[in-house]
Amino acid sequence: MLKQFLLLSLLSLAIFSCQTESGVSGTLTGAENMTIYFDKMGKDNTTQSLGQTMADASGNFAIPMPEGVTSGMYRVRVGARSIELILDKKPGAIKVSGDINEITAFKHSVTGSAPTTEYINQMRLFNTKELDLNGMTEYIKTSASPLVAAKLTEKLFRGRSAYLELYKEVNDKLVKAHPEMDYTKQFGGQVSAMVSSQKRQQAGSKVQIGQVAPEIDLPNLNGKNMKLSDLKGKVVLLDFWASWCGPCRKANPHVVEMYHKYKDDGFTVYSVSLDGLDNRTKARYNGDEGQIKMQMDRSKERWKQAIEKDKLDWDFHVSDLKKWESIAAATYGVRSIPKTFLIDKDGKIAALNPRYDLEAQIKKLI
Repeated sequence: MLKQFLLLSLLSLAIFSCQTESGVSGTLTGAENMTIYFDKMGKDNTTQSLGQTMADASGNFAIPMPEGVTSGMYRVRVGARSIELILDKKPGAIKVSGDINEITAFKHSVTGSAPTTEYINQMRLFNTKELDLNGMTEYIKTSASPLVAAKLTEKLFRGRSAYLELYKEVNDKLVKAHPEMDYTKQFGGQVSAMVSSQKRQQAGSKVQIGQVAPEIDLPNLNGKNMKLSDLKGKVVLLDFWASWCGPCRKANPHVVEMYHKYKDDGFTVYSVSLDGLDNRTKARYNGDEGQIKMQMDRSKERWKQAIEKDKLDWDFHVSDLKKWESIAAATYGVRSIPKTFLIDKDGKIAALNPRYDLEAQIKKLI
């Protein structure tokens, strides 16, 4: 049976190389004598298998498509590994080569599809850290062809609401270039869902984009009160965090990077710590004021140490040391951390929780 399958595969290779002008072929090291599939991909993770074959003992394979394929997203699949293909303008013969163990590093090559080559080159630059997320975002906006822009956005940002504006721009590109494509309609459907989700989130928020940021007036580590409004005229990241919050501590290096990069351009940070003790925590000590004071002092010290260890070099660090009963958290409707609000120079809320696109949002405001 195996011999028959191999003979059929070799026969299809011969037929493909001699007679057809459309299909997928190539050589994949590590895929010797394995079944190779060619699938069409939908944005909702649906797949349509278009053909399959078995690679020969050298990893050569061919899957002919006599009727051709339409523009869209495809993949060559070997086991759990996939090579993504972006096919545009009724492509002809596509040739894939590389090692299946290096596919995730984008060390393979694809000829016969300019968009796929573009996509592979950009992802390779991202993998080697020659391009960061900000550089990739700029490329998507200014240089990427429409289908590549969509694929890069999908690959890197995975429907995150923080990148909604980017999704909208990419959708406009797709609609203009490929209005009838199924993928375009699916991408547009995702953008519509993201818009609806954002509206629901904003409707449930105590503060809204465009409104004046509510005042915060709390003491710093030395007991001196520091007002948020004192920073009017600067772009301010209002950051709710705590020394005990793991995700907050992981997010701090990026905030520090942005502070040092843009502080001379009028950007700063106002940090509100949710360290301290709330009434629920105090109840553990059965009214023992000595224990409560000791625990409060320890919490304050941990707050101080976290500032120093994470190198949070800005001046505005405040807290009423009431943990989840913080008056500032209640004012801003903060029920989980990290939680951030970007405030423009006029003291108005410009962005809610700009974690993944913080730099882009800062640059727009300064």
